Amino acid sequence: MRVRRFAHLHLPACKRSVGQARRALAALVPAGDVADSGKLMVSEAVANAVEHTDSDQVRVLFDHDDASGELVCAVRDSSTHTPVATGAAATDAENGRGLDLIDTLADAWGYLPDSQGKWIWFSLTAAA
Repeated sequence: MRVRRFAHLHLPACKRSVGQARRALAALVPAGDVADSGKLMVSEAVANAVEHTDSDQVRVLFDHDDASGELVCAVRDSSTHTPVATGAAATDAENGRGLDLIDTLADAWGYLPDSQGKWIWFSLTAAA
């Protein structure tokens, strides 16, 4: 039987929302590689939305397919700036690596602009 699990969060644009998004993903997705990588990437995406935009609120969507192990996550903020993974962040830098990390770990990722901002999304599939 195919089971899909969804969550849609409306979070204030503040640092504690990073942990809230991570805990929501942990409650939705069984422990394993997808959950571990997903928690790291959603933390980075929400932190970017909080730190680098003027958003009052951050929206987070999760879609997990138990049968395939696929996880899709999207994070919305109010910035219209195009996100770019530069690959240039120093390995010892305390910040500036969020999109590079997502670019490295995700099976696919991108962004979708909308009328009032953008969605950053990524997908992960469990290793065979």
